[in-house]
Amino acid sequence: MNAKSALPSLFTVGSLFCGFLSINYALDGKFVGAALLIVIAAFLDAFDGKIARYFDTPSNFGVQFDTISDICSFGLAPALLMLQYFDTLMDSRWLPFGVSFFFVMCGALRLARFNSQLKSFEKENFTGLPIPMAACTLSAYIMFADRVWNSTREPHLAMSLCVVLGLLMVSTIEYVTFPKLKLETTRDRLRLASLFVVVLLMCFYTYEVFFPLTLIMALSGAARWLFLLITNREVADFHP
Repeated sequence: MNAKSALPSLFTVGSLFCGFLSINYALDGKFVGAALLIVIAAFLDAFDGKIARYFDTPSNFGVQFDTISDICSFGLAPALLMLQYFDTLMDSRWLPFGVSFFFVMCGALRLARFNSQLKSFEKENFTGLPIPMAACTLSAYIMFADRVWNSTREPHLAMSLCVVLGLLMVSTIEYVTFPKLKLETTRDRLRLASLFVVVLLMCFYTYEVFFPLTLIMALSGAARWLFLLITNREVADFHP
């Protein structure tokens, strides 16, 4: 294995490490730190495939390694984080346990389906909500609840969020990949300007903005599917 082919795997290792460290933080009750580590893991995960394609070194090994890393960083880590979070708010143990396991199970099914249907290393869209986005949405919720809501946190809302995200992951709703940024058309320039505004808001109002933003992105596929269903009856067979 040469340096170019090893570089993407190093990003995957970094993502796996962040996920594992997040579990340790969650067990220690450091919920915000655990949530931030999951977000960092997602950032690293977003670049391993891009780097592999840039150096023309994508491989089936990289795909499988990435999947195994994902189930830890974006399946087990956020589920355990939510379970520990529920323990601080609820006396019941079985319901939170079941909801957290449901999220892990849906994430594992989502990854297994992705790998079984993978035909090329270039992805134009995804079937079902990608598991890193689901994990980031839960992480953003934890940060929002801790830093913005303070004492008004509602555990049943968090459990409902886990269930909805799990269902979106195993659905057949189509999610488009992040568009490539260009400056060729007015639409491209507006897209770049919008991204710049979002980055600024994230820098100055991270805890207030991050959860609404990730929630909108997580629900965007379902909203798009519903819009197409209402406006074009031919998509009625495209259902979750």
